[in-house]
Amino acid sequence: MDFLKAELARKKALVEEREKKLANGKTFVKRSDIAAYEEERYYERCTKRKKMSSEEGRHPDADLDKSLDEGKEPLLEAGEVIKRLRERGQPIKLFGETTNETYQRLRHLEMQEPSGSKSQTDFKSAMEKIDQEYLKAMMMELHGDVVERKEPKALSSFEEMKETCQGIANADAETDRLYEIVRKFYHWLFDLWDQTGEKNFRDNELDLAAKLERAKIKQAESYMRPLFRSLKKRNLDETLLRSFGEIAGALLKRDYIGANDVYLRTAIGNAAWPIGVTMVGIHARTGREKLFAHNVAHVLNDETQRKYLQAIKRLMTFAQRHFPTDPSKCVEFNA
Repeated sequence: MDFLKAELARKKALVEEREKKLANGKTFVKRSDIAAYEEERYYERCTKRKKMSSEEGRHPDADLDKSLDEGKEPLLEAGEVIKRLRERGQPIKLFGETTNETYQRLRHLEMQEPSGSKSQTDFKSAMEKIDQEYLKAMMMELHGDVVERKEPKALSSFEEMKETCQGIANADAETDRLYEIVRKFYHWLFDLWDQTGEKNFRDNELDLAAKLERAKIKQAESYMRPLFRSLKKRNLDETLLRSFGEIAGALLKRDYIGANDVYLRTAIGNAAWPIGVTMVGIHARTGREKLFAHNVAHVLNDETQRKYLQAIKRLMTFAQRHFPTDPSKCVEFNA
């Protein structure tokens, strides 16, 4: 806070000095006068730096980073600087930051991470987030502070959820009720997975498998958020909605092979032309009437759908492990 106050005071003093020198009794200042004043100050700093370097017997470029921070002109255009910052997921301008300071910030980022932030995957980001949380909790324990942990929510049992979601897989189920129970079921299943993974991670914090499982949960949480939002606003595609209802119904029956079949039909599709092409010429294709909406591969529609379909597959895998049944109804039972 003291550093911020000192920086604001320095900036204010510079502005007052410039206005006092340029105004000269006038009520306005020309932009050309401001540019000329900044150029004059730049040459003064350069002359002073060269003089000090020659007196100390050092090359003028020895303090290159310091001279850059003091005011050397950027080598890139403002548009290129903004473009590179956006590619790295960085803000294009900070509060009170000049164009030169923005350029210097980009230089430091490129020196620290030459490859940029594109190489970081969602899973890697989730792993780094878990590492940060673990280190923070460990440091708090070393200093004798109390580590605050969120209390697990009270969840319904499997039988209670099964009773709540009766008729979820029916083809003639009402759309409004389907939105409600589908959202409730996947919220319940994800919360159960989250609590199980959290408990396992606390008991085995140094176990790599527990850490990877926790990272998958964090990644799935971000993937499922658009789906929960669409279910809440009730603007999800009805074909997807009913498919998710069928998957939930099969999971509640512990028929994991049936749930996997519905998932594959939803994600990949079972049409001869999975992308949904129905007419390729002037003549109708044979069996064209079989290409309905539920045969289209929804995983190919957009990236958001691909992500929450992947998250649902992970929920199906967790359900099979947490609620075991006969091997004949399981997918890769020994895996």
